[in-house]
Amino acid sequence: MKNFFIVFFLGFLFSCSGSIEGKVKPNNLIPTDKMAKVMNELIKLECYIQGEYNSVAQYNMVMINSGDSLMRVFNITKEQFEESLEYYGTHQDLLKEIYDEILDDYYRELGELSIENKQTLDSL
Repeated sequence: MKNFFIVFFLGFLFSCSGSIEGKVKPNNLIPTDKMAKVMNELIKLECYIQGEYNSVAQYNMVMINSGDSLMRVFNITKEQFEESLEYYGTHQDLLKEIYDEILDDYYRELGELSIENKQTLDSL
């Protein structure tokens, strides 16, 4: 019984290692710059839809339809997006690059909005 606990404990320790087994790169991988743009737009879309629809059923249906439309705009499939997201999720350095690019876009947009607001206030 004591050996069982030792083997179980060692198995548990090795299963909790810090590394993530990387997925094989899919043939139709979305490049990191395009993936950042798609994710950026999906985040904005989801925030808008959550604010507009209180019903989970409505929210879910609108999000699915809007997400599908967004994928068509970027000329990618839902499966391609999911495979790419899964791949990047197991390659943390690449995923960090994507998130950094999304944050850079938000900061740039925030700066543009601040300039527009200042110009509007100055014209009043």
